[in-house]
Amino acid sequence: MREDEEAGRSEETSNLVTGSRQMLQSLSESRSQWICLALAWLSYAGITALRKPLGISKKPICNDLNLSKTELGFLDLAFLLPYALVQVTAGSKADQVSARFVLFAVLLVSSLSTITFGMWSSFAPLATLLFIGGAAQAFGWPACVKLVSGWFTGHDSSKVFGIFGTCTSVGGIGGTMFAVWLVSRYSWHYAFLPQSVMVLALSFVVLFFLPVAPSSEESLPSDKPPAIEQKQDPSVDTFKLLKIQCVKELCLANFLIKLVRYAFFMWLPLYLSEQLHFSDTQAGMMSTSFEIGGFVGTLFSGYIIEKVFGGKLLTSMSALLLFGCVSIGLFIATSKMGMVVNCTMLFFAGGANVATDPIISAMVPMSLAELERSNIKAGLASVLNGMGSMGVILEGPVIGAIAQYTGWSVCLYVLVALQVLSLFLVRWAATYQRTAALS
Repeated sequence: MREDEEAGRSEETSNLVTGSRQMLQSLSESRSQWICLALAWLSYAGITALRKPLGISKKPICNDLNLSKTELGFLDLAFLLPYALVQVTAGSKADQVSARFVLFAVLLVSSLSTITFGMWSSFAPLATLLFIGGAAQAFGWPACVKLVSGWFTGHDSSKVFGIFGTCTSVGGIGGTMFAVWLVSRYSWHYAFLPQSVMVLALSFVVLFFLPVAPSSEESLPSDKPPAIEQKQDPSVDTFKLLKIQCVKELCLANFLIKLVRYAFFMWLPLYLSEQLHFSDTQAGMMSTSFEIGGFVGTLFSGYIIEKVFGGKLLTSMSALLLFGCVSIGLFIATSKMGMVVNCTMLFFAGGANVATDPIISAMVPMSLAELERSNIKAGLASVLNGMGSMGVILEGPVIGAIAQYTGWSVCLYVLVALQVLSLFLVRWAATYQRTAALS
């Protein structure tokens, strides 16, 4: 009898210890999840903030360096060309290297490339620094997607990436407002320095403190059952990824979506100043309406996808793009009605356009990788984001040339047409039977 009692107590003690260990492990994993999400969010917000001073500084740079609008457009190109090309040709390498180290390198090189930007006074060195920064930042989004998706899977992923996607808007808003204050208080030469120093410090925080999910490390075995274990395919290249159903169509759609978005990001302050005759400070602050709308739209994108559209990613994107087309059209029609109306229409346009970014650049790659049962999340995110950024390459020279030779009004009508075309491409992608789960 005593032996049975002792055995029972021993078993209870063992169960208690095992339960305690599991609870502690669960708490530790939960804490690591949110630390990873927070640091990835801060990292990409910082990367986005580094891009904003150029748009705010275009008018003073144009005046100080005697550059034309076309030349200003080529400064955009100097940054965005390597950004897009590196993402398309080499972004999938983030699946073969520690994502934490990749993100550290991105933050380090990006900050160093902008920290001396205001010290130069000619086109060539400015373009060179932008080229280096663009090439480095190309790896930022794929690395963040891989890090976050390692901790969050299943139904939680759309909500988490909705939250994570706000980093681009918050970084943009903060970077824009800070740059406006620096330009108005000092000069454009100081608009790049503070953000660069903060991102440089953040790079070392990421290196030493960002936790990586075990499932994100290719060297560690998976604890999933063999039937659903993901294939490791480190040799997959861009052309193989483009053969996956609906990827080509979504790449073209993102090409157009990003062209429209970056046209607003990079040229809106100059448009508001020259065409609608607001002061430089007013124009800079008003331009944040587009990004504030983007923040709100992105924040609620996960809720919209799950509650309104039942988890259908491509249907959600289609609705957002349609709303964006209407909002830009209303902005054109009401552009002479004053600051409040202008800001309201820009808010809605930004909310619709920017909210598509976490869907097409993060949620869709995750879902397609699960359908393919292959470890290609970073590769797909890189290709979709990189091919989309090819549209951004054209944004600078094209918008600059159109504005210089035909006027700002034509630019806005072109942007509406491109957004409509992107809507048709998303609906085309949704017709594939293979992607029925996404549409």
